[in-house]
Amino acid sequence: MKLLPEGKSRALSGLALAAAAAFGLGSIQAVRDLLTVLGVFSTSTFLLELAHARVPMNMPPLARFIIYNMRLFFIFSVFFWLSGFTLALGVWARREWARRGATGMLYLLSAAALLLVFFPSLAVPRQLVRDGVSLAPEFNAAVKTASFVTRVGALLAGSLSMWWALALDRGALKNEFH
Repeated sequence: MKLLPEGKSRALSGLALAAAAAFGLGSIQAVRDLLTVLGVFSTSTFLLELAHARVPMNMPPLARFIIYNMRLFFIFSVFFWLSGFTLALGVWARREWARRGATGMLYLLSAAALLLVFFPSLAVPRQLVRDGVSLAPEFNAAVKTASFVTRVGALLAGSLSMWWALALDRGALKNEFH
């Protein structure tokens, strides 16, 4: 079997192999991270310290969710990366189930990116302002920049995800799958 099969879209094959490599590396890292977290959580000292820990004020909702659901987040991370790896290999092999799964994943990623475009405060902390007075001007400037970069990055990533989802779902590429 050739890496870039004849008569099939070379761009899709190359992208699927690149995605499989990236998701494969992400899977390895996610499993290592999960094992580390589970190892740390199994120590009694950590659990005692965690019981007295406090979450900082004005923490973004996504970061707060991750802190309160750390094990769940790392398990989800492993599932996400392994799913992406499997779907990328399936798309490379031109399987219909992989096309549907990849399309769904790309639509979800573009929806998540759209959410960050409109609500960057989900991932970026809010500015420290009280009664219209900036409490930390340097921090607020960094937050403003981070919010802008988050919006632009989410817009680009979401657009690219939507473009590939539509190409797989409605384009000529759909006919290559069986």
